Amino acid sequence: MESVPTATRSLRLAANAGCLHDALEFVRAGALEANLPEARIGELDLLIEEIFMNVCWHGYPGGRQGVVELAYSVPAPGELSVEIADQGVEFNPLTAEPPDVTLNLEDRPIGGLGIFLVKRLAPSIAYRRDHDWNRLTFALSAGS
Repeated sequence: MESVPTATRSLRLAANAGCLHDALEFVRAGALEANLPEARIGELDLLIEEIFMNVCWHGYPGGRQGVVELAYSVPAPGELSVEIADQGVEFNPLTAEPPDVTLNLEDRPIGGLGIFLVKRLAPSIAYRRDHDWNRLTFALSAGS
């Protein structure tokens, strides 16, 4: 019997650290629907935490209130597609300079490692600015 792709599910949260748990639980539900192995779910948790917290800390400066929209779908068994969107400061993390990981920790500037991690864990990742929204999409599969 062939599996039918799931409809996109979405969740809107306040862009604050207190909502991280809800963001993680929401996307984990998609990982379970996709039957991703536990190791991939752990990587997904890292991705969501890094992206969500970056939006909270940097997307809405000066105490500005904002939202983060998360969406996921399961296009096929073993595949999960995720989008994280915000109306914060325009920022394409894919164009950020990679950190120099050859430097000692004391010599490295602060920042950049999270984006580096995201690019490593989600080889299929894209950014677009769409009507004042930052939209970062990535896909994970059970086999990669």
